[in-house]
Amino acid sequence: MISDEEKHWVVVGVALVKVAASLRDTIQKGIAVHYANLDTHCKSLSLPCKLSALTYSQASKDATLGCLKFENINNNSQLYGKVKKNYNYSVSSEVDLAKLYLPNYLTTFSAFDESLDLNAILRLLGWSKPIPIFPSPDPVLSIQKAADDTRDCRNKWAHPDLSEWTEGFFNDCFSKLEVLVKSVGMGVKEKSTLDQLHEWQTKGEIKNS
Repeated sequence: MISDEEKHWVVVGVALVKVAASLRDTIQKGIAVHYANLDTHCKSLSLPCKLSALTYSQASKDATLGCLKFENINNNSQLYGKVKKNYNYSVSSEVDLAKLYLPNYLTTFSAFDESLDLNAILRLLGWSKPIPIFPSPDPVLSIQKAADDTRDCRNKWAHPDLSEWTEGFFNDCFSKLEVLVKSVGMGVKEKSTLDQLHEWQTKGEIKNS
């Protein structure tokens, strides 16, 4: 037997996994668009027209590029430590581009597959400065706020204090997941993902005898 709070925690964990699986395709497509947009951005600044030709002097002088974590790619951190002028700034893939927006400990993924976990997904969706990576197709919903709200739930799940996992907190987590799914615009996958969330929320509800 498990307690009501433990049941809530377990079911939310399953829901988080389901949502992560549904969002990976969205992340892959969004980063592909972002890669193309940054190539155009480089060209507009008289920089190389390809991110794969980027250099330290070019990246460091641009607000959009200068805030990215180039230590996360090309083995830069291991080879050069904090000496950024020695880094290899070539961004040769969309996976590498995604890694520039994340803390180093979240950059172990090699593709937009199961190796890309929900924490990394939510940080990518939540990126907003200087500009968001993912604009919401619905002007009423903010992807960045929805991602940040879901991160709070995910972090409470990853470091649980079971006393917090009341019925109210449980339902609040599902509300945040639902808003996130609606905000990103999954197309045909949206309904099936929301249906799965509803199914698991129902499974996690405590039935009074």
